[in-house]
Amino acid sequence: MTTEKDKPSPGLGKIFGLVAVLTVLSKLAGLARDIIVLQYFGTSHVNDAYNYAYLLTGNILVLFGGLGGPFHSATVAIVTPRKQSPETGKLVAQITLFTVLALAAIALVAWLLAPQLVSLIAPAPGHPPEYRHLLWSETVSQLHLMLPIVVITGVVGVSYGVLNVYGRFFWPSLSPAIASLAIIVAVLGFADTAGGLCLAAGTLAGALGQMVAQLPGVARSHLKWQLTLKPQPGLAAYFAMLWPAVVSTSVGQLTVYVDCFFTSQLQEGAWTAIVNANRLIQLPLGVLLTAMLVPILPRFTEQVTAGQTEALKGELRRALRFLWFLSLPLTALLLALAGPIIQLLFQRGQFTTSSTALVTAALLFMVPSIFFYVARDLITRVFYAHQDSTTPYHVALTAIFVKAILDWSLVGPLGVGGISLATTLITIFNLSLLAYFLRRKIGALGLGRLVKPVSVMLLASAACGALAFTSSGWLASHLELGPFWKLLVSVSVSSALGLGTYALICTALRLEEVQMLVRRLRPS
Repeated sequence: MTTEKDKPSPGLGKIFGLVAVLTVLSKLAGLARDIIVLQYFGTSHVNDAYNYAYLLTGNILVLFGGLGGPFHSATVAIVTPRKQSPETGKLVAQITLFTVLALAAIALVAWLLAPQLVSLIAPAPGHPPEYRHLLWSETVSQLHLMLPIVVITGVVGVSYGVLNVYGRFFWPSLSPAIASLAIIVAVLGFADTAGGLCLAAGTLAGALGQMVAQLPGVARSHLKWQLTLKPQPGLAAYFAMLWPAVVSTSVGQLTVYVDCFFTSQLQEGAWTAIVNANRLIQLPLGVLLTAMLVPILPRFTEQVTAGQTEALKGELRRALRFLWFLSLPLTALLLALAGPIIQLLFQRGQFTTSSTALVTAALLFMVPSIFFYVARDLITRVFYAHQDSTTPYHVALTAIFVKAILDWSLVGPLGVGGISLATTLITIFNLSLLAYFLRRKIGALGLGRLVKPVSVMLLASAACGALAFTSSGWLASHLELGPFWKLLVSVSVSSALGLGTYALICTALRLEEVQMLVRRLRPS
């Protein structure tokens, strides 16, 4: 098997492993949160209302303030070249202050316009007026309670960026677990008395905890904090990069609002199904992307600053190969075992068999997007390393109109599956445009070198999925156990067999990523 000649930088694998482990813990906490929330609220209008309100608050924290978000990426890009300067503390203080002031103004406007915003993103056409009033009232109540999260987003994002620049990865990777744990406590303690408001209160408490957890690490970053009104060198560059990145992410988020609009005409619980199908995908995907993008964005930035274009391309290819190597077998398993996995995780309490069918339909059409999603996000970071957030913005802007057409065309015949299929197709569209414009910026990317190894991965993934599907069905029909234990054993054993087959095929065909993974998992 032909391998990349460029050797990976020595520190990247260790950071990848650390961030991956911490992110897994955060994702597991998020999974526990989803299990409990669905047990108490199922696919009801209360859960739909929470997920609509979350779009304008908690989702903003994840997308804008999270690792890889605009505030994090802009801070890393601007502070990295200045991290040794004694004036950097003044710059970071100004960045934080102006970010908070801008977001506070946005939160205030959203508070005043909450009823109009809710009716715009979730018009619920075709439903009786009584149902629309119930849904909108619940959504506005939860939205009002969660709006301070918009301000918290800026502090968390800038803090993540500072911690990333100065090599501190523990709390940025683990702190999202605080948000999940807060929601779990709120639901278990107050669901019976507070109803859906316990979800909003827990989400706000978790965001506050997430922010506070960053502060000790930021304080130990050796920055000389001093607030001055005189604009610092780098402040204009920060906002020059941040604004297109925020608009780009906002435009990308508008595709989600387009999904809301079309999903609100479907049956009760349809939006909850879309959200939870996406979260199941983000469980492995978020681990892989966070673990790779956190250490590699500063590396990309340093290579761009040094003019090392060929080294940048080599780093991009290695990262892309490794992400595909890890994500493809997970894609195969989710396709092969979608129904059993959802049933095992969620089907209890208010989450019924009809809820399982609804989420499964949403998940199956969304799973193929994983392959293209990881590549899209990785290539986007190369643009950010060049301090170019304008190109991703223009691509995302174009995607809104394409997504609306796809939703309109597919939601009728496929229901929630149509929304998910449109998501997969728009991810392919975004990736294709970004790869085209990146090639124009830095020249040929050498992606032809990836055809042979990716073909091996696809072959091994197909075998993984086929074996998992066959063995799961056989075990489910032959095991003499209770329903839960039968599901647990059949999903676990069939997944292990599938992953083992994937590893054996990749090893037999001498795919170098096998040894890369072993090295990164081996204790140092």
